[in-house]
Amino acid sequence: MDTVRSPARVEGTGAAHSASLRHRYDVYRKTQGRELLNVIPREGVRTLLRHFREEGGPGHDAPPGENVLEWLAERCCDVMPLPPFEVWAEEFHAARRSFSSVPGPPLAPKAPDGAPVTVDVRPLLHRDREWIAALALRADEHQWLGHIRFHAAGQDRVYTTGDVFREPSPMEVRKRFQGFDERTLTAFLRSALP
Repeated sequence: MDTVRSPARVEGTGAAHSASLRHRYDVYRKTQGRELLNVIPREGVRTLLRHFREEGGPGHDAPPGENVLEWLAERCCDVMPLPPFEVWAEEFHAARRSFSSVPGPPLAPKAPDGAPVTVDVRPLLHRDREWIAALALRADEHQWLGHIRFHAAGQDRVYTTGDVFREPSPMEVRKRFQGFDERTLTAFLRSALP
């Protein structure tokens, strides 16, 4: 039976993670609003803009110039049937790989306290048990360091490797992590287990 884990239990990076996840959710919502505008015919977009301007009231006026489409996209995501943050966050953690193509904030935002940020996860099977391998990054002056955190599905205990990646960009670290096959990930898991 699958267990839905709360974001805090899955990540364990506290306030920095929560702010990063909230930012990713905001980007998801705005992206959905933009996508809606992309599929509506031009005249429909004009009609929608008129509608929102008329119902807006004080403080809800559309900005002048190029920002009007961003404003319209934000208004669209307010009326679209999008999941609330808590529901979206549970789905994000339960099926993170399905979100990999969704635009989001920078791959590894710098946490204010320097805490590592989880940017990718991969499932693996070890001794007939499902495990999750999570790539965590942190900035270190002019480079990015990465380590792998492992936890068994449905379990809270986390096993962590030392820093196994050192690259000039977070994208390079993530590319190397995604290049690992299951045998390599299993070897790192065995090295992290007591």
